[in-house]
Amino acid sequence: MTAFFVFLFIFRYLRLVVHLVSFWCFYQPAPVPNRPTVRPSDCTIILPTVDPENRDFEECLTSCLLNSPASIVIVSVGGVMAERTKSIVGPYQQRFPSTHIRVKPSTVANKRIQVAHGLQYVSTKITVLLDDHVFWPSARFLPTMLAPFEDPRVGIVGTNKRVRRTDTGFNIKSFWNMLGALYLERHNFEIRATNAMDGGVFVVSGRTSAHRSQILTDPQFIQGFTNERFFFDQFGPLNADDDNFITRWNVRHGYKIKIQYCRDACIETTLGTYPKFLSQCLRWVRTTWRSNSASLFTDRTVWRAQPCCVYAVYLTSFVNFALFYDAALIYTLVNSKLGSEVPGALSYLLRWIFISKMVKLTPYFLREPQDLIMLPGYFLFAYFHSLIKLYAGLTFWETNWCGRNLDAINSGASVEDGRVSEKKSKPAVPSPRFHRKRPFSPDTAIPSIESGADTLSTAVEGRTSRRKVGAAGVGTGSSGVTRSTAATGRRGRGRPRKS
Repeated sequence: MTAFFVFLFIFRYLRLVVHLVSFWCFYQPAPVPNRPTVRPSDCTIILPTVDPENRDFEECLTSCLLNSPASIVIVSVGGVMAERTKSIVGPYQQRFPSTHIRVKPSTVANKRIQVAHGLQYVSTKITVLLDDHVFWPSARFLPTMLAPFEDPRVGIVGTNKRVRRTDTGFNIKSFWNMLGALYLERHNFEIRATNAMDGGVFVVSGRTSAHRSQILTDPQFIQGFTNERFFFDQFGPLNADDDNFITRWNVRHGYKIKIQYCRDACIETTLGTYPKFLSQCLRWVRTTWRSNSASLFTDRTVWRAQPCCVYAVYLTSFVNFALFYDAALIYTLVNSKLGSEVPGALSYLLRWIFISKMVKLTPYFLREPQDLIMLPGYFLFAYFHSLIKLYAGLTFWETNWCGRNLDAINSGASVEDGRVSEKKSKPAVPSPRFHRKRPFSPDTAIPSIESGADTLSTAVEGRTSRRKVGAAGVGTGSSGVTRSTAATGRRGRGRPRKS
């Protein structure tokens, strides 16, 4: 039994020790050059939204505009929502005339399709994907985030993240808010440590990420991105897991990943509280099961490109159940010679487990010491999360976007657009794309609607090149967990587009 205990202990905590050394000793953010070759004026922001009237949207847009990108493409759903969005962003165009703001509606509330739709209007060297509940606190965010692109081998850049504390005090809302903050705090530790080891990360978060436009506008990428299937092509196309697909695509095509972990590159975001937060946790863990399996068994590039992450990220994710792993450590120690012959061995183990769990949380509690009173509740949730993870693994095929009812949004947009079409004068037949729901399928072309989505400004000189990209059918395969047609085709990277 001693051998079992030693194996379990080393397998788990060797990773922690290596991560600590990597986090503190090896990581360095890319410095911002005095004369950068990639500037905010080289960036197009794609901002998909299904609720432009939410309380975070305008603050998100403002923080983005303060960084002076060349262009912002807001992709809403349906013509009516597009008109509402234009009325919201109109005053911002007057305040920030140097940034070209456009509203381009998609027919479907689907993040992948909305992003693909927005990519048609990109003509800059860099594309930044931004969620509508994310804020950039620093006016130097974009220059700092773009610094890694001075290395031509870098294809994608991620940031460190922080959850905004919207509720404080000792109450249930504050507790759930704290859980969300600690969830991302742990992610920050992981991505900084693993990125410093061998350049790998488990995912570059889609909350905010920067990309070379030549990668995202590659027709092969668009085809795979909008038609990803998984588990022997039995399920899909996927709506969730968009950021995981992009991360794997970069790894598979030989691009470097850089995490820009510093104050100016930190984003703030809001997360749901109970019960939405539990749904988000379930969706995130299902994504982990699907994406890590794809990285190891379908793409397989990580075995060569990120050997340290194979152990530290991918393999350990399948056994990292705190409730069961801690119980196994305690059981094997108590029933081993080590436990019976070493005085206080169990006490030492329990202290070690506690300290190891605090390592990733320390930066948060140094900022928010008043939340230490809720620490016991966090540990209880951490063990409960093992049950969530187990359930997610047993239901990995569920791909609904927990937290938002996208079907209701699609139906609502179709009804609203239909009413508007009926009110139009003249006996002209309304365009079906504005009054009828058109669900996306692997054989459907990427929606491209230009009616009712006129450009709000012409501040940026020149005409934006627009390329219609079709979504081809999905290829099937006899093996693999997650597949797309792009994964089975040529590894074309596409040519850089002139900005």
